Amino acid sequence: MSGELEAAGAAVTAGIAASALEGKSGARAHDHDGACLNCETPLTGAYCAVCGQPAHISRTLGDVAHDLLHGVLHFDNKAWKTLPLLIFRPGELTRRYVHGQRARFVGPVALFLFTVFVMFFVFALIGESRIGVSSTQSATEQAAQAAEIDEALSDLSQEIARAETSGDAEELAAARMSQRILQRARDSGRLPAGVVLSRGENGEDVNVTVAATGEGGMDAIFEEIRTAQKEGRIHVNTHVPAWDHKIEEKLANPEFAWYKIQNAAYKFSFLLVPLSVPLVWLAFFWRRGVTLFDHTIFVLYSLSFVSLVFIASAVLSRVQLPVFRAVAEGLWLTLPVHMFFQLSGAYGLGWFSALWRTVYLLFAASLALSVFLTLIFLFGLLG
Repeated sequence: MSGELEAAGAAVTAGIAASALEGKSGARAHDHDGACLNCETPLTGAYCAVCGQPAHISRTLGDVAHDLLHGVLHFDNKAWKTLPLLIFRPGELTRRYVHGQRARFVGPVALFLFTVFVMFFVFALIGESRIGVSSTQSATEQAAQAAEIDEALSDLSQEIARAETSGDAEELAAARMSQRILQRARDSGRLPAGVVLSRGENGEDVNVTVAATGEGGMDAIFEEIRTAQKEGRIHVNTHVPAWDHKIEEKLANPEFAWYKIQNAAYKFSFLLVPLSVPLVWLAFFWRRGVTLFDHTIFVLYSLSFVSLVFIASAVLSRVQLPVFRAVAEGLWLTLPVHMFFQLSGAYGLGWFSALWRTVYLLFAASLALSVFLTLIFLFGLLG
């Protein structure tokens, strides 16, 4: 819950920050005689001609509430002109912004900040929920699962005894890990999401499969990391002893380490921009009239669209209906298509020029993402 609240706070902050960056085109202002209260320039209209401050300044609590709601919920009326172009005509949006049509659109920096933080907010909000599916079980189902867990625990005790006798350290560690997972499941009365109980080919060996999703699955992974760290089975070698020691200390508390990694991901999400711009430049360095500014605008709008795809895919994938899951998976196919049309429209490219650059940038994006994730893990574990 604390992580969800923190993510929500981050999303609110991002909305306000983005609104501040863009300005408030819909802010309330009235004609006012006299001088601007900010720069003392004589007023001739609803806004100061020098600094842009509204002529009408209020000191009521209602105005603070209005500004908060405006920043979080409205994100400026220009969003309704920007988002359709970003989704359906990204090349036109990028080209028009680069060539000076900026007052009517949400700027790429503000849009990037807002969509990235909303993405992390959605991830934290939906968490392990499954939309449209009840998490409750009938008394009969609970009793059947409890009996299955008890039987598996009994078989695991025998497996542990055999592994201790044979001296098979790997089998012993796996069996003990499965035992801890099932003991927690017995205490809670059901198998948590992400944990699957099955039998080996001989029908006797108990297999506990842990998926990297679901609250129970993550808990099991954390427990496995913690146990491996205590038993000395994790060896970190970054060639920097101080780093190795700090990372190993963090892994002793994997829940906290994962929290720090997630925290670093949205705090340092802006690093995707400087990592990506040079790779885009390599695809255009011989073309005159194309600047690093153009590439930066292209990258910011492109990353904003990627964030929207992540948001939509995350929400749809939680709906336990095949059609929604299929749509969520199909959304990833829009990324190369979107990149192709953004390249074509933003830089005025023919279909072949846009196509080979799309292929190149897909590989370049994978490289930039790999570097970014490496940095995020380091920042999270060393921070």
